[in-house]
Amino acid sequence: MSFNLPNPSLLGVLLVISTHSGPQLAYKYPPSLNESSNIPKFKDVNNWHYSSEEEDDDDDELYGQQSSSDDSDQEFTKRDLYEYSSGTNSAWDTHHIDYYLGTKLDLLSFLDEQNQRRSYLNKVKRAATANKSSTKKTTAKTEVSNTDNTIYGIDPAYLCEMLAPPKKMCNTRFELTIENKVFLGLPIHKYDDGHWRKPSEKNKSYHDHDGDIDNELAEDPKPDDSPSKPRLSLNMFHLVFIMNPPMIESNYRIDEMFHYVISRLSLVLRYEQSKHDYICDQVKSILTIKDQYTDEEELQTKLLEKSSLCKLIHDCYNSITTSKIANLLINGKLRSFQIPIKTEFHSLPDSTVPYIPGSYLSSTTNLLNNTGLINIGETSRYGHTFNAFREDDEEEDVIMYFALLLLDEPESMIRDIKTDKQSNMANFIRMVDSRQSLFKLSARLKLDIMQIKSFAYHLIYWRRARIIQPLSTRSVFIVSPMAPISLKLIDDIVLFKEKFPTLPSLPHFLKLLSPQSRKPQQFASIIPSKDHRESYLQALAWLIRFGYVTQLQTFIWLKISRNIKIKVEEDLENENLNKKKKKSLTTSTDNTFKPTDNTSKRDQGKHSLVTSPPEQPLKTTLPTVTLTEEDDTIILDPGRASNLERKWINKIIFEECKLSSELTTVFYKLLKYMNGKSSLELLLLKENISILELRKLLFEIEDYIISVRHW
Repeated sequence: MSFNLPNPSLLGVLLVISTHSGPQLAYKYPPSLNESSNIPKFKDVNNWHYSSEEEDDDDDELYGQQSSSDDSDQEFTKRDLYEYSSGTNSAWDTHHIDYYLGTKLDLLSFLDEQNQRRSYLNKVKRAATANKSSTKKTTAKTEVSNTDNTIYGIDPAYLCEMLAPPKKMCNTRFELTIENKVFLGLPIHKYDDGHWRKPSEKNKSYHDHDGDIDNELAEDPKPDDSPSKPRLSLNMFHLVFIMNPPMIESNYRIDEMFHYVISRLSLVLRYEQSKHDYICDQVKSILTIKDQYTDEEELQTKLLEKSSLCKLIHDCYNSITTSKIANLLINGKLRSFQIPIKTEFHSLPDSTVPYIPGSYLSSTTNLLNNTGLINIGETSRYGHTFNAFREDDEEEDVIMYFALLLLDEPESMIRDIKTDKQSNMANFIRMVDSRQSLFKLSARLKLDIMQIKSFAYHLIYWRRARIIQPLSTRSVFIVSPMAPISLKLIDDIVLFKEKFPTLPSLPHFLKLLSPQSRKPQQFASIIPSKDHRESYLQALAWLIRFGYVTQLQTFIWLKISRNIKIKVEEDLENENLNKKKKKSLTTSTDNTFKPTDNTSKRDQGKHSLVTSPPEQPLKTTLPTVTLTEEDDTIILDPGRASNLERKWINKIIFEECKLSSELTTVFYKLLKYMNGKSSLELLLLKENISILELRKLLFEIEDYIISVRHW
């Protein structure tokens, strides 16, 4: 198995509710969740994970609301994801000072919580024992007489008891493991004041994956207590995802499922329940439909037809299990959820590690690692942030110098995302050009940069576009080491010929880019004439889109030779000697004009001590320069050079290379990029430096740089 491949490991989804009658299973999908008739031994029934610790994730920007005018100022706050009651998950530590500072009330509260948790675990154990001895005693609503209705051999009644934890253990991550099945969710419980969310929460605006920014009222709407409207006494609802991840990937798969899907979806449902009583209405509808239909097949059909909650659970399961984006209609509002797929790598995976064919390989993806625009295989985890509107972030600014590569035909994308054909989004999609940066695209469309960013984030999140450096005939491209030649080449040869009938075949095109007889050249070198330029660039975009080609880029380091270091050391020593002589001369002058009146010998001795030159040279004022090795020195981060390193650099610029003022200006623009991490191709995009100026500079300082070309 590999973390680079999608593996949701999702078996099913349960909707568990709790009313005054107790917990019950409202809905499950798929309808049949019974792999084996063997009843679990419940030996792992206590292996549940309860975490009320507030996680430090910066990307808890949850989905904003697009609703009527009275809803437009609603939003999910960052603390929604991990609300908890303090102190409910930790025992008293005798080594901690708080152990000795607790009040009597603290002690009583602690004992009450411990007793509640102990009671809950005992109830779970009793349910397990009862199930093993086949003593089934359930309420009328949850009684199951047919073993085919069990959930992986577990009676739903007992399972619901386990999946409906006490209120103190709700509103936080819930994880229960029985044998090799993981029951994962975020149980939502109503507070004592009747609200589903804590009142008086402060407002903050966060950006969500849909690109909507809304404000949330400081207080939840009060529940509708109108006597004319029949209400369900709902106390808790819990959307439970059943998983069976491979043991070696268990923590990783569970974490990403909870972070990307469960927590976000549960909080959206909580908002709809708090604002519109959505879950209550849907559960009443589900129970009514269950009473009307006895045939299982007909019942499932009617549930999907008449209950939007059942429909969204159905759609969520089918999309997530196939690693697609789940576009769910929740109370009339479209929400998108997905577990990101890793398709971009900054280094070549080990040959034994599988990955998705056609994945993109480029080391410059490191620059975009924390922007939410890409998923880098080696480092992508559920903790990555999604910050589309942080103007002060250098990574956020740099994306405007990149271009978008569409992964589908424009009109097909416009149709699939169901946007108006004359909207700004539709016009943006039609105008996207992989040869133009987002900055230039913003100027062409006369749209605000923030709007352009928002559109870009939408398309990338929906897996409709990929961010790349703008394509240019002056750039160098090679066949990617991750090209899917052994898997897809035969089929893609036919597709390439259909798409570009007048161009060389796919194998020949790839051979032109990475010839064996010479070094790769600029892309312009393989274009026969100006008339072919457009079609060749389109073919290049197609090859990058399917992972056959990647851009070859140039990285440089600033090299300091031993000779330069010796000269700088000599300069420092001479400077110190000059200071010493100057100080000595000043002292002598002072002694010459010293008063000759009769002062006490004590004062004369004191004055003599101050003005006398030291016997030893002040070597301690010199910077420490150790030349124990004859090798040259490479400055890893010249943009943050030390004082000594700056002296080395100045020696190169002004004395060794004697750069002109124009080239000196270019040099200082280039200096921070001489770290082996930032490509010169990106420098040309960001710093408005011409290729001619760059070539002149590199020629003048070629003895003091190390250059490397790779992806």
